[in-house]
Amino acid sequence: MRMQDTFDVIYTHTEGEPLCIVHSGIPYPAGSSILAKRAFLEQNYDWLRKALMQEPRGHKDMFGVFLTPPSSSEFDAGLIYMDGSVYSHMCGHGTIAVSMAMVALGLVPRGADGITKIRFETTAGLVVAEVASEGDNVLWTRFENVPAYVAAQDIPIHLPGYGDLKADLVWGGNYFGIIDLTDCALRISPDNGSELSRLGLLARDQINRQLKIQHPTEAHINDLNFITFWHPATIEGAFYKNVHVFSAGQLDRSPGGTGTSAMMAMFEARGKLGLNQPILSEGLLGSGTFEGCLLGEVDLNGTRAVRPTVKGTASILGTSRWVIERNDPVGAGFVVN
Repeated sequence: MRMQDTFDVIYTHTEGEPLCIVHSGIPYPAGSSILAKRAFLEQNYDWLRKALMQEPRGHKDMFGVFLTPPSSSEFDAGLIYMDGSVYSHMCGHGTIAVSMAMVALGLVPRGADGITKIRFETTAGLVVAEVASEGDNVLWTRFENVPAYVAAQDIPIHLPGYGDLKADLVWGGNYFGIIDLTDCALRISPDNGSELSRLGLLARDQINRQLKIQHPTEAHINDLNFITFWHPATIEGAFYKNVHVFSAGQLDRSPGGTGTSAMMAMFEARGKLGLNQPILSEGLLGSGTFEGCLLGEVDLNGTRAVRPTVKGTASILGTSRWVIERNDPVGAGFVVN
């Protein structure tokens, strides 16, 4: 790293969940795959992840993405998601936001018919976004996610103070341990954020101790990072309300895009949701919804999966040019627990 490095980023939010988009300044190896690009970042630019996600430039719940060049003509760009602790395979709220930002800021040519299609490569697989625009207004993103499937059902867990519950393990671009709080006193609300965070980490530890996780077609995917709590919705017309707990106890403010994909797969497997049946998912803040739908079935190396789409809107908050000095240890990023 030079004595002083500068990076241009774009900030957005999707139903309150932030995204820091790093779109320039990194010399990715030419023609490298998305997995090779992530390895390159881990080996050479992990300091940048920490500097942007953690304090003083970020905060405990900051989320981000490296927007990369495509590895081949099959794709338009690559997405490598991150937070202050780790990298994620995919992110739905982020895909909604980065797609809208790319169209709004001219980072991709607009479609002539008001719909711009963007083919992203992620470490979870191909994700195809469609962005609607009208004049200068960018309206929404709908993306078809990687196939989702239920890996395990009714995993026993114990939450102190709330008793014995069960979790389903579901892949929706990330693995989620999904726990129904319908019959619990605990409600999903910003006021209960600390309790939800604490319990989510306890539940994740219990599931990881019980199960060996392996994606049926992607050898590098074998980790559980997300716990989803859900109960009946508070927004009229929504199918459910949920919150996703991940990494060091961060809480997703939005309904969650990979989370909506996993939730739909869970409900479909239990006979509570049909294919081609649109639903609305509600997030932690209760400020808005994502629209989800399962388009059909697909086979993942002998495992039945479903094809999820998720639609939502995001807003651009601003842009920044960050200066990172090599001799500033505090500015390199820190966490206060």
